[in-house]
Amino acid sequence: MKKYVRITALCLIILMITPLCACGGEADTTAEADTSADTTDAVTDPVTEAETGPVLENPIELTDWGQDPRALSEADMKKAAELLSRVSISSVPPTDGKPLTAKDEDPQITAWFDHAYVNTPAEDVTPVFTDYTIKLAKNEIEGCHFMLASTADKKDLTLSVSEFTEQGGGKLSCEVCYGWYFDDVDGKTAVDPIPVLEHGFDLSAGRSQMFIIKVKSTADTAPGLYSANVTVSDAEGRELKKAAVYAYVWDFALPVASSCKTLSDLNEWAVIVGANREDVTKDGLEDDLYALYYEYLLENKVNCYTLPYAKRGQYWDDRVDQYMDDPRCTAFTLLWKIAAKNDSELPEYLKAAYDRISKDPDRLAKVYFYPDKDDEPLTQAALTQIKTHAKQIKKVFGDYKLIIPMHYNTELDSKGKKDHFEFLRGTVTVWCPHTFFFNSYADKTLNPELTYRCSEKIEANLGTFEERMAAEQAAGNEVWWYVTRYPHDPEITLSINDESVKHRLLFWQQKLYNVDGFLYYMVNDWENAKSWTKKYEKSVGGEIVNTYGNGVLIYPGGALPEYIEKYGSDGYPGPIGSLRLESVRDGVEDYDYFTLLDSVYGEGTSALIIKQITTSLGNYKTDTELFNALRTAVGDLIAAAQK
Repeated sequence: MKKYVRITALCLIILMITPLCACGGEADTTAEADTSADTTDAVTDPVTEAETGPVLENPIELTDWGQDPRALSEADMKKAAELLSRVSISSVPPTDGKPLTAKDEDPQITAWFDHAYVNTPAEDVTPVFTDYTIKLAKNEIEGCHFMLASTADKKDLTLSVSEFTEQGGGKLSCEVCYGWYFDDVDGKTAVDPIPVLEHGFDLSAGRSQMFIIKVKSTADTAPGLYSANVTVSDAEGRELKKAAVYAYVWDFALPVASSCKTLSDLNEWAVIVGANREDVTKDGLEDDLYALYYEYLLENKVNCYTLPYAKRGQYWDDRVDQYMDDPRCTAFTLLWKIAAKNDSELPEYLKAAYDRISKDPDRLAKVYFYPDKDDEPLTQAALTQIKTHAKQIKKVFGDYKLIIPMHYNTELDSKGKKDHFEFLRGTVTVWCPHTFFFNSYADKTLNPELTYRCSEKIEANLGTFEERMAAEQAAGNEVWWYVTRYPHDPEITLSINDESVKHRLLFWQQKLYNVDGFLYYMVNDWENAKSWTKKYEKSVGGEIVNTYGNGVLIYPGGALPEYIEKYGSDGYPGPIGSLRLESVRDGVEDYDYFTLLDSVYGEGTSALIIKQITTSLGNYKTDTELFNALRTAVGDLIAAAQK
């Protein structure tokens, strides 16, 4: 018989099994359907709190993973129950969940809210929440989705969101974007690009339209509940739909410098082409335009390999200093596609870079050496070349951080005591394998669908990869990981056709495995910088792989007609974000939540929460209500510890 640990009902956790509109709860699937009218094209009403009943009287069961060897022990399950019982009543105040009525209410239009980690396809017109409470700390960006659907075509509508205000007069900044859809993403019409909403829009009958409401707090933001209204109007200004949205700010702040480091390539030439500047640029790199993209990514917690004004690795421009010294910048690279093409030129390049960077010790801590020619080594000759480069780096920089992404591994001796990682031990100081290396032989045995790039012999001699990386960290080295088009389901990557909650769960898994940083090979690997594509890739062997959007977390503003009109031929149409970039940013912030949780309740506390939803790379739940409840619990726990 399966064993469960039961705790009293928590307002913040009961969302797993009991609907709660005010906190973003799940629709009541037990309610009887209204069959009195033709519902062929109808959109049902979203859930209200009155329909869901009381929310504080039902017990909750912590997750039982059965025979999963990575699951919490019975003793740790008791610790998890005790931990969660400390916040039996959430600090997030409930709202009444009652829908608002517009002055000129249009019964053909239905409005509802959903979590930011749900990518609702246009074909789905099922309403969820009548109102929504966004929950965030200070120094955070967080949001929700506002959805509209209509039983008839609607033209020339507008959407506005009033200021988020709280009783003491405090305000939160807000930005509204709209979902731009790709057709046929695994048979669905799915959102990825999210341009800022600066114009009217149409609704097509029987199709939903997504809007993204984002709020941003600062270190000085007053904690508490903020409220705003969303209003949909027609061309004559008549108010057709109205809804309430809230934001609750916990009384603690996320760090400016995230505890989860990130790196990704921002291709300079793609930026230029994407802004329609290739015919006017003089040297192949529009510095100001690149800086615009860099700043946008930094705001969303993504550090780029190359700093603005570094001129492809050359550090002679004084403007580069402000980016090295920005506290949000936690990492940048040297040796990535630099102007020096030959190894003989490296000493001079390294010396010039060192002279500028070493002016401040804090800058040196952010430097990661990433020679592009050493990327993903496949042969022993390539591994040996890495050692040669490391010696050159050490001569100039002394202690160094050398990061080498690795997706291949094999035995290098007949005894199974040396592989690619063992060969580079003592040379590489920042290990950056594909996520799937953390799958052990035992994991693969239990789930044959997992990717496994080691061997039972290597594990027997050297330990599991997880054990080996823990030893590297104990020796003072860092451990990162990365995804590309690989791995495949059930492991998580950053694909448009994934359930969006997976993209945030990837960072929960990163915290669970104690991985220090996240690398993604490129944010603007556009197939065509003149248009937006879903980028359904083929592998080298010609096999189609389900990795929509691989290497694309932003879109070129110059490919959007409204941006071209706004900025003109001499302007700089900037980047357009994506739902996946939103999830990456939020995932990095989730990582910070867990780091704070461990700091106030003791190292390892985060695992008590994370293992309620994921225990390993291939074992996780995509239940968005469970995710919402656990994240709320973490926020409440941190806030409670500050009092």
